[in-house]
Amino acid sequence: MNAKAPGAWITLNASYYLPPVCDPLKLLDDATLLLDGAQGMARVLSDVLPQVEDLNQVDLANAMFGIATLIEMGQSSAQEANRRLSRLREKVWRKEKAEQAG
Repeated sequence: MNAKAPGAWITLNASYYLPPVCDPLKLLDDATLLLDGAQGMARVLSDVLPQVEDLNQVDLANAMFGIATLIEMGQSSAQEANRRLSRLREKVWRKEKAEQAG
């Protein structure tokens, strides 16, 4: 995989960025969806691989790359959601503090 560009959600051959207005809770839902998909794919491969006699190494490598990409996307979604939730908490805290002071 390519190194992630600064601020990118994921970098493959191009870099992809999340829109700034994306709801953090939807990002967490997406993270769960992506990580569940990767986990399902990994489980299927781990169940099937011992039974395969003539394994196509290229196909296996592509499948593993797909799983790794889904994991990276899920992790990036969760990290960005946490960043955005932290910013929201900070805004709420500052607003409450200002209301208490004024």
